[in-house]
This record gives sequence, C-alpha cells and structure tokens, in this order.
Amino acid sequence: MLSRLEEDPVFSFGPFRLYVKQRLLLQGERPVRLGSRAFDVLIALVEGAGTLVTKDELMARIWPNAIVEPANLTVHVAALRRALGDGRGGNHFLVNVHGRGYRFVAPVCITQAPTAAALSLNNQHNLPVCLTPLIGRSEVINSLAAQFQFHRLITVVGQAGIGKTSVALAAAEVLISSYPDGVWLIDLSPVSTPSLVLTALASALRLAIRSDNPLPSLIAALRDRQKLLVLDNCEHVIGAAADLVSSLLRETRGISILATSREPLRVEGERLRRLSALETPPFSTHINAAEALKFEAVQLFVERAAATMNKFDLTDADAASACRICHELDGIPLAIELAAARIDMFGIAGLAARLDDRLRLLTGGRRTSFPRHQTMNEALDWSYQLLGKEEQTVLRRIAVFAAGFTLEAAGAVAGGSDKAEFDAADQVANLAMKSLIAVDMSYGKVRFRLPETTRAFALALLAESGERDMTCRRHATYYRDLLMTAWTKPGGENSAAAWTSEIDNIRAGLNWSFAPAGDLSIAVNLAAASAPLWLEMSLLTECHGWMGKALDLRQSTDQNARREMILQAAFGLALMFTRGMSSRAHAALTRATELAESLRDLDYQLRALVGLNIFSLRLEDFQGALVISRRSEAIAEGATDPVAISAAACQLSCSLFFLGQINEALTYAKQAQQHNTKEIRRAHIVRSGIDHSIQAHCVVAQVQWLCGLLDQSTRSTQEILIDARAGWHPVSLCFALTWCGCTISLRLGDLDAAERSIAQLKDHAENHALHNYFACGLGFEGLLSVERGDLAAGERLLCTCLDGLRSSQYEVLHTAFLSSLAEVLAMRGQFDAGLAAIDEALNRTERNSGFWWMPEALRLKGEILLLSDQANDRSAEDCFRRSLDLARHQGALSWELRGALSLGRLHHSQGRNGDACHLLNSVYSRFTEGFDTADLQSAKLLLADWANR
Repeated sequence: MLSRLEEDPVFSFGPFRLYVKQRLLLQGERPVRLGSRAFDVLIALVEGAGTLVTKDELMARIWPNAIVEPANLTVHVAALRRALGDGRGGNHFLVNVHGRGYRFVAPVCITQAPTAAALSLNNQHNLPVCLTPLIGRSEVINSLAAQFQFHRLITVVGQAGIGKTSVALAAAEVLISSYPDGVWLIDLSPVSTPSLVLTALASALRLAIRSDNPLPSLIAALRDRQKLLVLDNCEHVIGAAADLVSSLLRETRGISILATSREPLRVEGERLRRLSALETPPFSTHINAAEALKFEAVQLFVERAAATMNKFDLTDADAASACRICHELDGIPLAIELAAARIDMFGIAGLAARLDDRLRLLTGGRRTSFPRHQTMNEALDWSYQLLGKEEQTVLRRIAVFAAGFTLEAAGAVAGGSDKAEFDAADQVANLAMKSLIAVDMSYGKVRFRLPETTRAFALALLAESGERDMTCRRHATYYRDLLMTAWTKPGGENSAAAWTSEIDNIRAGLNWSFAPAGDLSIAVNLAAASAPLWLEMSLLTECHGWMGKALDLRQSTDQNARREMILQAAFGLALMFTRGMSSRAHAALTRATELAESLRDLDYQLRALVGLNIFSLRLEDFQGALVISRRSEAIAEGATDPVAISAAACQLSCSLFFLGQINEALTYAKQAQQHNTKEIRRAHIVRSGIDHSIQAHCVVAQVQWLCGLLDQSTRSTQEILIDARAGWHPVSLCFALTWCGCTISLRLGDLDAAERSIAQLKDHAENHALHNYFACGLGFEGLLSVERGDLAAGERLLCTCLDGLRSSQYEVLHTAFLSSLAEVLAMRGQFDAGLAAIDEALNRTERNSGFWWMPEALRLKGEILLLSDQANDRSAEDCFRRSLDLARHQGALSWELRGALSLGRLHHSQGRNGDACHLLNSVYSRFTEGFDTADLQSAKLLLADWANR
C-alpha cells in the first residue's frame, strides 16, 4: 500500500506549493490561476525535477489519445512560465532544452499534504475564485496592483466585454495581503437605482442600515479601516458611485478604491487605466498554428474552445479561420469567448463563415445604440443569432432576473405557455454549456446568472419582442407566490436568511410592480410577502419604504384586511427602529393590532402587541407596557408556538422589571429563556426586530445584581456579551451592551470592563446609525468620567447624552442619566440646578411608575440635599429612609446597601456611630457573594473604620 506521502504529496519550490491531488497551486496563500493543461505540464515537470522531460513524453501525458501540433505544448508552457513569473526577479524554474523538451531546475521539497481544514485560506475578502486562466493580462494586472502604492483610486475603463471585471478581480487578489482589513467586492450591476448604491456597499460589508441617509454611518464604519473596495460596474449609477467615492476618499485615510466603469468617475485623485483589446494577428490565409498562437486573442479562443470541446486543438488547417474570428471581433475577450462557446455546433470554419452573414462591421453599429455599446451589441447579436429559437426566447426572458436564478425560477418565468411548447430548464442548461450563462455555486446551491453585458443586450431584445411586460409580470408573480408559500409553512420565517441570493430579484419585482406599467395588485401582495425578509435582514429603511408605498396604494386596489395587517405591522416596526417613536409608527402598530383581532389572527396580534410594548417601554410608559404585555400573555396562553410564548414572557419580564416587580420579572425572564434555539431567536428578529433571548437574559442579570447576587450577575453579563457579539444583529448587541456591558459593569465598579463596553457600544451604534444607543454610550462615558474624578467631562457628556435621547425619542434611560447629572451639578457647586434636575427625575419616575429606579433617585436626592450650603439633614434622612423602605419592599438588596451607605454616613456625621454601624452591618451581613465589588468594599471599609471610633 502506498504511504500518504506517496498518495498525496505537496511539492514546494520558491514561493509556491503544488497540491497535486487537490490540483491547487498556491503562491504564499494566494491561489495561482492555471489552465488544466498548463497544470498537467507543471505536475509532469515537477515530478521529474532535475531531469529532462521530453516533448513527446509531455504530449503523450497531456493528450494521450490525440495527435496534436507541438505548438500547442509551447502555448501551455508559455502560460505556465507567465503564472510562475519565470525569468522575472532572478527566478528560474524551467529551462527549454532546444529541440528535446524541458527541465524543472528549481529546488523542490516534497512533503505530505495537510488536511482539508489546513488548506483554508484567508477570509478577509469576498472575491470569487477564478477557475479559468486570465490570458494576456498579467502585465496589466501586476502594473495595476503596483499603482496602489501611490494612488488610492484607480478606475479601470474600457468598452463592454473588454475584461474590466476580470482584471480588477485579479489585481485585487494580488493586493489581499496589502490591506489588513481585507479586499471587498461590491457588485453594482444588480443596483437598479442610484439611491441603492450605498445599500449595496453596506450589504457587501455586512453593515445594517437604519437611516434614510446611510453615508455618515458607512464613513464612520470605514474611517479607521485599511480596506480595498472594488466597485464593479459603475456605469449605470455613475453619479451616485462618483459621489460615494469622493466622500470615502475625503473622509477616510486607509480606504483605497478600485473601480470598473465604461466611463471615468471624474472625481479628484482618480487615475485611469484603460484596457485595450487582446492582441490579434493580422488577417492572413497563410498562417500556421504556431504563429497564430503567439497572439493573446487566439490563445484565449483556443482555451475557451477546449473548455467546450475536450479534444479541441488548433491545427494548421484551422489557424487562418481562428485568426479571422479573433480579428473580426476586435480582440474583445467576451466576444471571443461567446464565439468559442459555439465551436461544438459549427466548428471553426462554420463560425468564420457566419461572421460574414451575421456580424456587422464593429465600427458601424445601429444608429439607435449608444456609441460605447455598438461593438458589444454587434458581438452579442452575432452570438444570439447562432442560438436556436427556443434558446433565444429563454435568453431574452431570463434577462429580467436581476441577480441570478434557479432552474425552477427560469421554468416559471422564461418557459413556454405550457411545458409541451418547450422546457426552459433544458434551454438554460444549453445556454450554460455554451457559456452564455454563468453557473454560480456561492450560495450553496446551483444558480445561474447572465453576465451583465449579456443581460443588458438581452433586455433590449426583450423590449423589442413586446414580451417585456409579460415576462416582468411572470417574474414578479413568481416571487410573490414563492414568498407567500414560504411564510405560510411551519417555521417559514426561520429560513429568511436563505433569501439573501434573491433580494435583488425581489427588488426588481417590486420596482416593476409599482411602476406605471406594472400591476398594483401584484405590488401590494409582493410587498406584504417580502415583509419578513426586510425585517430579518435589517433592511429597515427599505422595509418601511416598500410597506409605505403598498399602504398608500392599497385603497386603489382592494380592501384585503389580512394584507393590510401584514403591511401595517412591518411598517410600524421598521419606522419605529429607524425614525423613533413617532405617532405614525404607533398608529400603524395599533391598526395592525385591530386588524389581527378582527381576523382572530393570534400570531399577528402578538407581533403587533410586542411592537407596541417596545414602543411603550422606550417612551417610559411602563404601566401601558404592562397592560400590553398582559394582553400578549393571554393570547400566548392559548398558543402552542414557542416563539409566541417566549416573546410574550420576555415582554412581561421587561415591563415588570421597570415597574420594580423584580421577582416576578425574573420568573418570566427564565420562562422566556426556556425557548432559546437558534431558529426561535431568528424568528423573534423577524417578528419584532430584536432577539428576545438576549433581552430576557439581560433582565436576569439586572435582577441578580439588584438581589445582591453579584458574582452571578457578573457571569451572566459575560455570557450575554459573548452571545450577542457572536450574533449578527445590531439592535440586540447594542441592547446587551447598554443593559449589561455598561450598566452592570459600572455598578460593580469594574471600570475597565465598562470602558471596553462603552467604546464598543458607541462604535457599533455609530456604524449602524442607532442614534439612541449612541446617546446612551455618551451617557455611560460621562458616568465613567465621574467615577474617575473628571466632573467637568462627566457633566458635558451627560448633557449631550440627554439631548440625544430626547431627539431620538428614547426615554427609557432618560431618568437614570438625568439623576446622575443632578448629582454631578451639585458636586460642582450648582446646587439649585442639581436639585431641580433630581426633582424632575423623581417626578418622571412617579409619573411613569419607574419604580426600578426610584430607590436610587431618592438616595441621590438625599445626597444632593447634603451638598448644599445649608444642608438639610432631616430632609436628606427622609429621602434615604424612603429609598431603604422601597428597596426592602422590592427585594433589591443592592439598592438597600446603597441607601444604608448614605444613611450610615449621615448618622456617623451626626455622631450616631452605633446607629450607623448597626444599619450598615444589617444589610452587609445578608450578602453571600461579590465582596470584591465597589459597594461592598466601601461598606467593609466603613464598618471597620466606624468600629474603631
């Protein structure tokens, strides 16, 4: 039996590693592009390193059952040398032994191949792997990559089909190691309107957008990054792309941009790289294969023809025809590839003959075409004429797909009126085989897509055929029905992430449906069916945009109550998260609730009520939130859906917590945590826009702190932050950072942990335009400054925080921050202002039943009263005693300790040392853990000090 080393060797030479079994060549960690036959040449030479491998041996190994011209071997050896950089920089890997063969001369080390896991490559990019060699572009690619040492913006400019995208991606791959934060492709081809350019960038970078103007958030997210952004296919949104690039260059330092477009962006700092056509031979009937293969265009033609016909090799007899094809196609790579894809149908001579019949002069296109389209339109028209009638029909119709499609989708949209007429799936397979359609496996399943230029050409033909509206209607109807079916299946919402690949098709369907020539009935239905998708993907601005359009049009189409219910619920949630607690958002959620009740739809009653509960909590209407939560509980009691049960329990736990009913809040929070699967948590996000499991866990951590279980609260906080950071949902992470990472860390006195959470909260909130959470981050930063003795910074930050909370209508923490500001004002000698602020905070607490904060607010008022020039001990003591009584009533041992510390200090200052010791010890002695935390350390020191008096 062979050893593993013999079965699966790795050959290392220079900077390269050759994995024979995996057919993978790496230069460092970067895959090197090689054609299959060049790869076979490399394996043969490396296996015989140091010895002569004759031409006959190589040809017998690579073409075992065919007779070929030696010139074909020369082409593949030349391609291998280019890929290895042979002869550049003193590197020499193989030599030609004239007339005999080749010898691999570089030192070779043979090792055992690592496991598949060890072969995983750097993930700091989203560049697709090119499976075919890029012919004739190595010099351009290397030069383009080198220019980024001196320039931040380079635009690759050229006509359609010239290879702009391929060259840009190859150059970007070379540059991966030069950018610590990665290289990221943003494909603008699916973007239908300029307004969505920013959304495309955010989606590629996985940033959730919750603002009508996402540019500031994008700039904030990129400001301190070192990334290369590849903006591909800018021409149809040239103005928006130029504005974006200009802003990024002006507002960031480490962002470089490689753009592709048919025209310059025309922004400051732009460097242009114009791509020329591949070199073609002059037309001649007297040229052999060896001479023809010296030209890049012919090399590309032969490579693509061989991919279509496995046994294809260029012969002397066919050399002139190949040269004619490449010459007449102006050396445009895409046109050459399209021609080569038909080689199995017509042969080289047949293709060349059809050039005279089908292809117009490349410089004399249709008068109605844009000049930059004329050459490619003619090349594509020639390829189109080579298709059968059914293939032509399918090619035209599949052009309506904005971002790829499945065979099922093609059958529904591009097929005949019945299957007996023709099967679109068969035609798609034919088109894919002939390279007109690309096969895409990036989403884990087989999908197909038209290259952008081909799609634009086919769309024009579709319009000319008079079938565009019919096909667009089929397309929109297909996605409407597909979405409606998906959400009606059990757990349907849990599969929303699988729709990422279809989001541009859904946008296209909505755009057509809402257009004047569209169908408003389809538009409203498609908008409603897509609602869960926008919510889970956090595309909330688009969500309330589409839902709002549908609601505006609903009266002109029909009065379907169920559809309106779905639209109102999604509209209200999206509007609340993006624009705050507006009356319009509240009205939408209220209307959704009413419709759900009239339809006896328990699911949507709960969805809308959860939205109203969040709305009420954010407005500090805690009694109103409890009423809504009880309604949700009553509905959930009759349901068996764990998503509904856990959502209702979570909202009850939050409402009860803010009302100071902490034991009951803990019970419901733990009940909510019983349903903690990944599917249920994703369903929560779809229905409510937040992960209720994280909410419930935060309530548990808060109650643990209040009850004096400080070590348990610390552990819960750590678990919550790990969980939330591992997730992908911005609102849920900010919630965890606010209520645990910042709040609890500050209360425990762990200032370093608090500082880390504050920084992450501010950064994350700013990047995702979550203005309310950013304001909270400023408030926590102010509290941290106070703890570290910088009262001036604390006052400034707390004031800014409160302004931000008011503007974003996020009131739930307003009272807490206002109370802290009151104490800071008094400490800085502004007693009247501090007293007014704490009185306002207490009034808000009483008015809103915010008993969760009342013990601390009362204690802080007592401290402020003692800071005045005419300290009122009696009034202060009354505040402290009320704080203690309320804390005891709630079972909030940690608030009770703070009250005892304040009242004990007052007693001590009055000479009542025994009372002070007795009071503080009676509380301190009830703690069983957390003795290294700030409040307990203070109590321990005071008790020791007072005991010695």
